[in-house]
This record gives sequence, structure tokens and C-alpha cells, in this order.
Amino acid sequence: MPPSERVFVGTFPTGISYADRTLEIGGDYKRLAFLPFTTLVLEWTAKRVPPDLRDYIERDAARLQARRGEFYEVSQAGQTVLLGGARVIPGRTP
Repeated sequence: MPPSERVFVGTFPTGISYADRTLEIGGDYKRLAFLPFTTLVLEWTAKRVPPDLRDYIERDAARLQARRGEFYEVSQAGQTVLLGGARVIPGRTP
């Protein structure tokens, strides 16, 4: 199964969630990574991610990271967030 079919990419109010459609934990897809809209720093939530899925997720995240400073629509009602709107200080969490 190609990564584009295996990885679920979900848009939520606070960021993009990446999950593996082939693995379930507690009745939900296994979460692999999360990209918060505020920082645009990709957070890996799974300890082991197959290389093909990791590459796919990193490429998808890079697409949004390149849009830092733009408004991004997060709902069909037209709600938007500012991509990378938080000030990130190295070594500190926002």
C-alpha cells in the first residue's frame, strides 16, 4: 500500500495529525506525528515510523511549513489560523 493511502492526514483546530490507517489503538488509527499550526514544528508521537511513511509525512509537513505567515483554512465554515503564529525560542516550548 503506498504511503498516500496508508497515512491518514487529519486537519484539526490546533494542527495536522498524521496516523497509520493500517494500525489501530483503542479503536483509532495509530498516531504517528502532529504538526501544530502555532509552531510548525513536526512532533513525532510514534517511536518507530517506517522510512517511506516518515518521508511522506515530512514532505507533507514541509508544504505547510513553507507557508509560514499565511492564513490557513481549518474548517468549511471559513475559520482560519495563522501558520507559525507563535514565536519559537530554541530550547523552550511555546
